[in-house]
Amino acid sequence: MCDVAELYETANSAASKGCGCSYELYVQKLTREIDQTVSRLAPDQAAALQDYARQKGDYAPDADGFHLAGFCCHGIEYGCCPAGCDDVEEDDWDSEDEEAARIALNQEIMAEIEEEAEQARMAAVASRDARVLDRIGMIRRRMAV
Repeated sequence: MCDVAELYETANSAASKGCGCSYELYVQKLTREIDQTVSRLAPDQAAALQDYARQKGDYAPDADGFHLAGFCCHGIEYGCCPAGCDDVEEDDWDSEDEEAARIALNQEIMAEIEEEAEQARMAAVASRDARVLDRIGMIRRRMAV
């Protein structure tokens, strides 16, 4: 049996890297790390880790759609984000070309985010498949004896 506190600390360390000073980004990354870890655990261990993470207070699996007005998706005020996120009103764009460029950039960013999520999902599926194949191999070895 694995120690949920150790698993939580491992996820916490991974989530802390690259989040800067943004609590919201940290929570997103921590939640993603815990969800990925949970996908590799047995159901009872997964539930224990999720319960432990909820008790710690920074695990927010329901916060994906949450967005604060005036803040970018990283949880940083518009115009202050090092990623260049900026809240631009429609009237601020000079031409249709710039508007089209903004839309294209937003679509590109969303495609990158979706690709990262898909890669994480595929890694979880591969991990689960490997566990199943290992169990099948163990059963076959037991039956051969």
